[in-house]
Amino acid sequence: MCHGLTLLHTNRIFRCGKTPHRLKGFMKICVLVNDTPYGVMGLRARHLTTPLCAAHHIDILYREAGKLTELRRFSRYIEENRPDLLYVMNVGYAGGGAALLAKCRFHIPYILDHGDPSYDLLRSSGRPMWESWLVHGAEWTMLRSADAVVARGATLAVSIRQRRPEGVHFLPDGVDLTRFKPLNVDTLRDQNDMSDTLTLGIVGSIVWSDRHQMCYGWDIVEAVARLKDHPVKGIIVGEGTGIAHLKKRTEQYGIQDRICFTGRVSHDDVPRYINMMDVCISTQTNDAVGHARTTAKLPEYLACGRFIIATDVGGAREFVHENGFLLPYQGVYDPEHPARLAERIEWLLQNPKTLSEGIKGVETARNLFDYNELAKQLARIIDQIV
Repeated sequence: MCHGLTLLHTNRIFRCGKTPHRLKGFMKICVLVNDTPYGVMGLRARHLTTPLCAAHHIDILYREAGKLTELRRFSRYIEENRPDLLYVMNVGYAGGGAALLAKCRFHIPYILDHGDPSYDLLRSSGRPMWESWLVHGAEWTMLRSADAVVARGATLAVSIRQRRPEGVHFLPDGVDLTRFKPLNVDTLRDQNDMSDTLTLGIVGSIVWSDRHQMCYGWDIVEAVARLKDHPVKGIIVGEGTGIAHLKKRTEQYGIQDRICFTGRVSHDDVPRYINMMDVCISTQTNDAVGHARTTAKLPEYLACGRFIIATDVGGAREFVHENGFLLPYQGVYDPEHPARLAERIEWLLQNPKTLSEGIKGVETARNLFDYNELAKQLARIIDQIV
């Protein structure tokens, strides 16, 4: 078995008497993940495909080395095992390249699971123009050649349908409702000296942008600095190049004791930390990238019944109503945003009962983001290709 391969289902053959027969509709499906096993895409791959194991054989391959190394490994697996269908998580050189080669050589169909407009994302992050155009070409080739496209954002689905009208499906990031739910975390709050404070926080990758001098969580630091005379603390769950920059800002503002940096937290522990947040912050930039996203964390915040303050961009406006606030946001970096955020937090301090409205998000998560239901939708998409 190839290194990095997770075999989710081994009962490939239904045996009736002495003659083996494949189950009706049975397929060998290989999922190519341009991510590690416990990255966002790795988790989505398992949650979406595990319910399909009763009817199909599923193999999941994760990218855990360099692009060319993994392209060769993915391609070798496909040649040796000849799956009936490939499911590619995100546009990437390894998974995308292997899928295109398999379609040309062996006529194996593939579904592309797409979340971000890659060209816009790279341009926003300040990457070189040549690299952005190279990725743009790869993205367009993958979208055009796919037998079906699964878009994780509703706006992204609309955008893709303008390029290819058929075979585009909206399937948002989901949530495991057995783990993400309202929890009593009083002990955890006590351990972090947050019993008598209003807490606001985020979960995510804290990657610094030199171009915009910001990263995920920057607005929490700025808002807490404006509220240093109030019982407010911030929680930043995650790791990345931006942590050092944010810590430096807390020192400049004299609020080191007001921001809790947890570092990397196992996904099993994330629900406890989300429940430690009275207010979850979901800040999406007002550009093509922000408009295309639902974000993987928003369904988790909803499922935990947290009060949410989100920017009025992308998927949040569809799911944040009585259970939170929507704030205007301009461009990629909005210098006025922290002041608006601080104003809302100050209002919540004066009206703390409003925080209980966050529990309404649990029903939204159950109706729209339950991975068990999303897996059923994926099964129907697969049936259409078959």
